[in-house]
Amino acid sequence: MASSLSNSPILKTIELHEKKDPVRNLWRNVLIVGIEDLLKKKEIQIKFNIPEKYSLEEMWFDHEDFDLICEYSQLAPKIVRKRVFETIERIRNKYVGKRNMSEMPGKWFYKSEGISREPNRHSTTMYNV
Repeated sequence: MASSLSNSPILKTIELHEKKDPVRNLWRNVLIVGIEDLLKKKEIQIKFNIPEKYSLEEMWFDHEDFDLICEYSQLAPKIVRKRVFETIERIRNKYVGKRNMSEMPGKWFYKSEGISREPNRHSTTMYNV
C-alpha cells in the first residue's frame, strides 16, 4: 500500500507517518485564507485594469505576523511568499493579452465562413399561441 503511494504528488505536501496536529492545521488554514484573499484581490485588480495599490493583504505578507503564522504552520515564509508572487505573475500573464480586443489574433466568429449572420425572416422560434 505504501509503495503505491510513493510516487503520488500528495507526498510532496503530506508525509505518511506524520502525526495529525490540529493546531498546525488551524494555522495552515489561516494562511490559506489570507493567500486566497490576496489572490482574489490581485486578480480583480489585474482583470479590470484597476491601478494596483498596496492592499491590506499585501501588507500582511510583509508583516512579522505572517512569519509567525508560517512558523506555527511549519512552513518556510520565504518559500510561501515566493510561490504566492509566482501565482500573481501567472494571473498577470493570463490577463495581459485580453485587455485590447483589437490585438486578438485570428478571425472573428461573425466574419468566419462557418457562421452566417444573415437573419432568416421566414422562420421563428416562437409558435403562434
